Amino acid sequence: MLILLGELMQIGFWGPKTSFSHEVALEVFPNDNLVPLNSIQDIFESLITREITEAIIPLENSMGGIVSATLDELIERDIFIIGEYFLHEKHCFLARQPLDKIKKIYSRSKTFTQCRNWIEHNAADKELIEVSTNSGAAEQASLGFASGAIASSLAGDKFGLDIIEKEINDNKANVTRFIIISKRSALPKDKKKTGLIFGIKDQPGSLFEILKSFKKFDVNLMRIDSRPSKRKEWECLFFAEIEGNSSQKNVSGTLAEIKEQASFFKILGSY
Repeated sequence: MLILLGELMQIGFWGPKTSFSHEVALEVFPNDNLVPLNSIQDIFESLITREITEAIIPLENSMGGIVSATLDELIERDIFIIGEYFLHEKHCFLARQPLDKIKKIYSRSKTFTQCRNWIEHNAADKELIEVSTNSGAAEQASLGFASGAIASSLAGDKFGLDIIEKEINDNKANVTRFIIISKRSALPKDKKKTGLIFGIKDQPGSLFEILKSFKKFDVNLMRIDSRPSKRKEWECLFFAEIEGNSSQKNVSGTLAEIKEQASFFKILGSY
Protein backbone atom coordinates (compact mmCIF):
# COMPACT_ATOMS: atom_id res chain seq x y z
CA MET A 1 0.00 0.00 0.00
CA LEU A 2 1.30 3.46 -0.91
CA ILE A 3 0.97 5.90 1.96
CA LEU A 4 1.40 9.67 2.07
CA LEU A 5 1.59 11.26 5.52
CA GLY A 6 -0.33 8.33 6.98
CA GLU A 7 -3.17 8.64 4.46
CA LEU A 8 -4.14 6.88 1.26
CA MET A 9 -2.84 8.56 -1.87
CA GLN A 10 -5.22 10.25 -4.31
CA ILE A 11 -4.47 8.77 -7.73
CA GLY A 12 -5.88 10.47 -10.80
CA PHE A 13 -6.70 8.66 -14.02
CA TRP A 14 -8.35 9.53 -17.33
CA GLY A 15 -11.93 8.47 -16.72
CA PRO A 16 -14.55 7.31 -16.73
CA LYS A 17 -14.44 4.28 -14.48
CA THR A 18 -13.95 0.98 -16.35
CA SER A 19 -11.71 2.71 -18.94
CA PHE A 20 -8.35 1.16 -19.72
CA SER A 21 -6.74 3.92 -17.64
CA HIS A 22 -8.92 2.83 -14.71
CA GLU A 23 -7.85 -0.77 -15.29
CA VAL A 24 -4.19 0.25 -15.04
CA ALA A 25 -4.84 2.36 -11.95
CA LEU A 26 -6.48 -0.59 -10.22
CA GLU A 27 -3.49 -2.76 -11.08
CA VAL A 28 -0.79 -0.30 -9.99
CA PHE A 29 -2.58 1.34 -7.04
CA PRO A 30 -5.02 -1.31 -5.75
CA ASN A 31 -5.26 0.10 -2.23
CA ASP A 32 -5.41 3.84 -2.87
CA ASN A 33 -8.18 6.28 -3.69
CA LEU A 34 -8.70 6.48 -7.46
CA VAL A 35 -10.04 9.73 -8.91
CA PRO A 36 -11.51 9.76 -12.45
CA LEU A 37 -10.89 13.00 -14.35
CA ASN A 38 -12.36 14.19 -17.62
CA SER A 39 -9.23 15.00 -19.60
CA ILE A 40 -5.46 14.79 -19.61
CA GLN A 41 -5.38 18.54 -19.06
CA ASP A 42 -7.54 18.14 -15.94
CA ILE A 43 -5.12 15.53 -14.61
CA PHE A 44 -2.13 17.84 -14.90
CA GLU A 45 -4.06 20.73 -13.37
CA SER A 46 -5.13 18.55 -10.43
CA LEU A 47 -1.51 17.56 -9.83
CA ILE A 48 -0.44 21.21 -9.85
CA THR A 49 -3.15 22.15 -7.34
CA ARG A 50 -2.38 19.01 -5.29
CA GLU A 51 -5.93 17.69 -5.52
CA ILE A 52 -4.30 14.40 -6.47
CA THR A 53 -0.91 13.00 -5.46
CA GLU A 54 0.03 11.04 -8.58
CA ALA A 55 -1.68 10.08 -11.82
CA ILE A 56 -1.69 7.49 -14.58
CA ILE A 57 -2.04 8.67 -18.17
CA PRO A 58 -1.45 7.11 -21.62
CA LEU A 59 1.76 8.16 -23.37
CA GLU A 60 1.63 6.09 -26.55
CA ASN A 61 -0.12 3.24 -28.30
CA SER A 62 1.57 0.60 -30.42
CA MET A 63 -0.93 1.25 -33.21
CA GLY A 64 -1.75 4.95 -32.85
CA GLY A 65 1.60 6.37 -31.71
CA ILE A 66 2.25 9.14 -29.22
CA VAL A 67 -0.60 10.80 -27.29
CA SER A 68 -0.11 14.43 -28.27
CA ALA A 69 -1.99 15.91 -25.32
CA THR A 70 0.22 14.06 -22.84
CA LEU A 71 3.45 15.21 -24.45
CA ASP A 72 2.23 18.80 -24.77
CA GLU A 73 1.36 18.93 -21.07
CA LEU A 74 4.74 17.43 -20.11
CA ILE A 75 6.42 20.22 -22.06
CA GLU A 76 4.45 22.99 -20.36
CA ARG A 77 4.00 21.72 -16.81
CA ASP A 78 6.41 21.20 -13.93
CA ILE A 79 5.54 17.51 -13.69
CA PHE A 80 7.78 14.43 -13.68
CA ILE A 81 7.50 10.85 -14.94
CA ILE A 82 8.18 8.39 -12.11
CA GLY A 83 7.09 5.06 -13.63
CA GLU A 84 5.51 3.28 -16.57
CA TYR A 85 3.11 0.42 -17.23
CA PHE A 86 2.25 -1.50 -20.41
CA LEU A 87 -1.32 -2.67 -20.97
CA HIS A 88 -2.38 -5.17 -23.63
CA GLU A 89 -5.78 -3.76 -24.59
CA LYS A 90 -8.48 -6.40 -25.06
CA HIS A 91 -11.91 -5.47 -26.37
CA CYS A 92 -14.78 -7.80 -25.48
CA PHE A 93 -18.28 -8.24 -26.84
CA LEU A 94 -20.62 -7.82 -23.88
CA ALA A 95 -24.32 -8.55 -23.62
CA ARG A 96 -27.02 -10.34 -21.60
CA GLN A 97 -28.23 -12.31 -24.60
CA PRO A 98 -26.51 -14.50 -27.24
CA LEU A 99 -25.16 -12.65 -30.26
CA ASP A 100 -27.99 -13.86 -32.54
CA LYS A 101 -30.51 -12.10 -30.29
CA ILE A 102 -28.67 -8.76 -30.43
CA LYS A 103 -29.90 -5.95 -32.69
CA LYS A 104 -27.83 -2.98 -31.50
CA ILE A 105 -24.15 -2.73 -30.53
CA TYR A 106 -22.77 0.33 -28.72
CA SER A 107 -19.13 1.46 -28.65
CA ARG A 108 -16.73 4.27 -29.47
CA SER A 109 -16.00 4.98 -33.12
CA LYS A 110 -12.33 4.13 -32.56
CA THR A 111 -13.24 0.81 -30.95
CA PHE A 112 -15.51 -0.15 -33.86
CA THR A 113 -12.58 0.54 -36.18
CA GLN A 114 -10.24 -1.61 -34.08
CA CYS A 115 -12.74 -4.49 -34.23
CA ARG A 116 -13.72 -4.15 -37.88
CA ASN A 117 -12.92 -7.74 -38.91
CA TRP A 118 -14.89 -9.27 -36.05
CA ILE A 119 -17.86 -7.03 -36.82
CA GLU A 120 -17.82 -7.90 -40.54
CA HIS A 121 -17.78 -11.63 -39.84
CA ASN A 122 -20.06 -11.76 -36.80
CA ALA A 123 -22.23 -8.66 -36.58
CA ALA A 124 -22.63 -7.23 -40.07
CA ASP A 125 -26.43 -7.20 -39.64
CA LYS A 126 -26.36 -5.31 -36.33
CA GLU A 127 -26.97 -1.58 -35.88
CA LEU A 128 -23.74 0.06 -34.67
CA ILE A 129 -24.32 3.02 -32.39
CA GLU A 130 -21.42 5.31 -31.54
CA VAL A 131 -21.06 6.71 -28.01
CA SER A 132 -18.35 8.83 -26.40
CA THR A 133 -16.91 6.17 -24.08
CA ASN A 134 -16.84 2.38 -23.92
CA SER A 135 -18.08 2.60 -20.35
CA GLY A 136 -21.11 4.48 -21.67
CA ALA A 137 -21.53 1.78 -24.31
CA ALA A 138 -21.72 -0.93 -21.65
CA GLU A 139 -24.20 1.15 -19.67
CA GLN A 140 -26.44 1.61 -22.73
CA ALA A 141 -26.26 -2.11 -23.50
CA SER A 142 -27.33 -2.92 -19.95
CA LEU A 143 -30.54 -0.93 -20.46
CA GLY A 144 -31.73 -2.73 -23.58
CA PHE A 145 -32.88 -6.35 -23.94
CA ALA A 146 -31.42 -6.82 -27.44
CA SER A 147 -28.37 -4.61 -27.00
CA GLY A 148 -24.68 -5.36 -26.70
CA ALA A 149 -21.46 -3.40 -26.35
CA ILE A 150 -17.82 -3.62 -27.29
CA ALA A 151 -15.86 -2.59 -24.22
CA SER A 152 -13.54 -3.89 -21.52
CA SER A 153 -14.31 -6.82 -19.23
CA LEU A 154 -14.21 -4.31 -16.38
CA ALA A 155 -17.13 -2.44 -17.96
CA GLY A 156 -19.02 -5.72 -18.24
CA ASP A 157 -18.52 -6.40 -14.55
CA LYS A 158 -19.76 -2.95 -13.59
CA PHE A 159 -22.96 -3.07 -15.63
CA GLY A 160 -23.81 -6.75 -15.22
CA LEU A 161 -23.06 -7.87 -18.76
CA ASP A 162 -21.70 -11.26 -19.76
CA ILE A 163 -18.55 -11.63 -21.82
CA ILE A 164 -19.90 -13.27 -24.97
CA GLU A 165 -16.55 -13.18 -26.75
CA LYS A 166 -13.09 -12.08 -25.58
CA GLU A 167 -10.35 -10.15 -27.36
CA ILE A 168 -12.19 -9.33 -30.56
CA ASN A 169 -9.87 -6.49 -31.63
CA ASP A 170 -8.26 -7.12 -35.03
CA ASN A 171 -4.69 -6.57 -33.86
CA LYS A 172 -3.83 -8.75 -30.88
CA ALA A 173 -0.66 -6.75 -30.23
CA ASN A 174 -2.49 -3.54 -29.36
CA VAL A 175 -0.48 -2.25 -26.40
CA THR A 176 -0.76 1.09 -24.65
CA ARG A 177 2.10 2.46 -22.62
CA PHE A 178 0.98 4.40 -19.56
CA ILE A 179 3.16 6.66 -17.44
CA ILE A 180 2.87 7.50 -13.76
CA ILE A 181 3.39 11.21 -13.14
CA SER A 182 3.93 13.36 -10.05
CA LYS A 183 5.01 16.82 -8.95
CA ARG A 184 8.03 15.18 -7.34
CA SER A 185 10.67 13.31 -9.31
CA ALA A 186 11.56 9.77 -8.25
CA LEU A 187 14.93 8.87 -6.79
CA PRO A 188 16.94 7.68 -9.77
CA LYS A 189 18.41 4.60 -8.08
CA ASP A 190 17.43 1.39 -9.91
CA LYS A 191 15.54 3.34 -12.63
CA LYS A 192 16.28 2.05 -16.13
CA LYS A 193 15.64 5.03 -18.40
CA THR A 194 15.50 8.82 -18.41
CA GLY A 195 13.18 11.09 -20.38
CA LEU A 196 14.00 14.58 -21.58
CA ILE A 197 12.69 17.28 -23.88
CA PHE A 198 14.97 19.67 -25.72
CA GLY A 199 14.91 22.30 -28.45
CA ILE A 200 17.65 23.13 -30.92
CA LYS A 201 19.13 26.46 -31.92
CA ASP A 202 18.28 27.81 -35.35
CA GLN A 203 21.67 27.21 -36.91
CA PRO A 204 23.25 24.54 -39.15
CA GLY A 205 24.26 21.29 -37.45
CA SER A 206 22.61 22.06 -34.09
CA LEU A 207 20.72 18.75 -33.87
CA PHE A 208 23.80 16.85 -35.06
CA GLU A 209 25.91 18.39 -32.29
CA ILE A 210 23.40 17.31 -29.65
CA LEU A 211 23.19 13.79 -31.04
CA LYS A 212 26.98 13.56 -30.86
CA SER A 213 26.72 13.87 -27.07
CA PHE A 214 25.09 10.45 -26.81
CA LYS A 215 27.99 8.86 -28.67
CA LYS A 216 30.58 10.82 -26.69
CA PHE A 217 29.27 9.59 -23.32
CA ASP A 218 28.35 6.10 -24.57
CA VAL A 219 24.64 6.57 -23.82
CA ASN A 220 22.02 4.59 -25.74
CA LEU A 221 19.40 6.87 -27.31
CA MET A 222 16.33 4.63 -27.12
CA ARG A 223 13.91 6.93 -28.97
CA ILE A 224 13.46 10.46 -30.24
CA ASP A 225 10.26 12.17 -31.47
CA SER A 226 9.65 15.71 -32.64
CA ARG A 227 6.70 17.91 -31.65
CA PRO A 228 5.69 21.45 -32.68
CA SER A 229 6.79 23.73 -29.87
CA LYS A 230 3.64 25.91 -30.14
CA ARG A 231 5.91 28.78 -29.12
CA LYS A 232 7.22 29.86 -32.50
CA GLU A 233 6.14 29.14 -36.08
CA TRP A 234 7.70 25.90 -37.42
CA GLU A 235 9.83 25.44 -34.30
CA CYS A 236 10.14 21.87 -32.99
CA LEU A 237 10.95 20.31 -29.65
CA PHE A 238 12.30 16.78 -29.27
CA PHE A 239 11.14 14.14 -26.80
CA ALA A 240 13.91 11.63 -26.14
CA GLU A 241 14.42 8.63 -23.89
CA ILE A 242 17.86 7.30 -23.02
CA GLU A 243 19.05 4.17 -21.32
CA GLY A 244 20.18 4.67 -17.72
CA ASN A 245 19.25 7.02 -14.90
CA SER A 246 20.38 10.51 -14.03
CA SER A 247 22.60 9.33 -11.16
CA GLN A 248 24.92 7.54 -13.59
CA LYS A 249 27.99 9.54 -14.53
CA ASN A 250 27.70 9.06 -18.28
CA VAL A 251 23.99 9.97 -18.27
CA SER A 252 24.47 13.07 -16.13
CA GLY A 253 27.36 14.12 -18.39
CA THR A 254 25.19 13.74 -21.48
CA LEU A 255 22.34 15.74 -19.95
CA ALA A 256 24.68 18.54 -18.85
CA GLU A 257 26.22 18.87 -22.31
CA ILE A 258 22.84 18.83 -24.07
CA LYS A 259 21.55 21.52 -21.71
CA GLU A 260 24.45 23.79 -22.71
CA GLN A 261 23.68 23.39 -26.42
CA ALA A 262 19.87 23.37 -26.39
CA SER A 263 17.50 26.30 -26.82
CA PHE A 264 15.06 24.56 -24.46
CA PHE A 265 15.82 21.77 -22.01
CA LYS A 266 13.79 19.79 -19.49
CA ILE A 267 14.48 16.50 -17.71
CA LEU A 268 11.24 14.55 -17.33
CA GLY A 269 12.70 12.16 -14.76
CA SER A 270 14.19 8.70 -14.46
CA TYR A 271 11.78 5.77 -14.40
